Amino acid sequence: MTHDEISELLGAYALDAVEPDERDEVEEHLLSCAKCRAEVADHREVAALLAHGGSDAPADLWDRIAGSLEAAPPRLDLGPVVSLEARRRRRPSRLGAAVAVAAALLVAFLGVQVHDQDQRIDELQAAMTNPMQPAFEAALGNPSATRFTLASNEHKVVLQGVIAPDGTAYVDLRALPALGHGRTYQLWGASGEELVSLGVLGEHPRIVSFPVDGDGEGYAAFAVTDEAAPGVVTSRHEPVAFGALS
Repeated sequence: MTHDEISELLGAYALDAVEPDERDEVEEHLLSCAKCRAEVADHREVAALLAHGGSDAPADLWDRIAGSLEAAPPRLDLGPVVSLEARRRRRPSRLGAAVAVAAALLVAFLGVQVHDQDQRIDELQAAMTNPMQPAFEAALGNPSATRFTLASNEHKVVLQGVIAPDGTAYVDLRALPALGHGRTYQLWGASGEELVSLGVLGEHPRIVSFPVDGDGEGYAAFAVTDEAAPGVVTSRHEPVAFGALS
């Protein structure tokens, strides 16, 4: 084959899309042609970039793909009419095959990027629904934080709580069932013989936060009660969830 014929096969050769006899001729040609060797290296680098979905695509990715393809073909001179059967027997263009493979890799790469973007959107929506969740999870992961639990025998759930080193406490109350209209959950802290209201939580609480002193010093336990809205100064009900600080 001539240099131009081999040049047309380089894209397909880089993607292992040539027949064995063509591969042998291309490899023999590459031994003596530095320009073609460089073009094959470019093709393979582009394919490797397309196959990697772990990071954002390089800014010049499409320019490199376009630059690695054959230039525009020369002006078409009409030749003799070829029968439809003869057209069917013609072998497909190697350049067309290379472009098709590169396009498939690009679609796969973009699919991975779209999936990652969808996941980030889901995480953002979850954070908007539960604005305390990022801070709560950060406090849970802090080895210096103080962790505690509130157990609910009535609802058969265990609620997680944590006190961050800066003195902010968080309790995840999402496991509690929603109350009926006109009812509200209320959070209390036991300090000595006093039961101090730490907040009215509404009928369907999520993650809440409140200030405490240091690692919780001043509170020996926390409790949640079911009260008539909008809450009470002194509760007369048994807690629906209770937990002591160790």
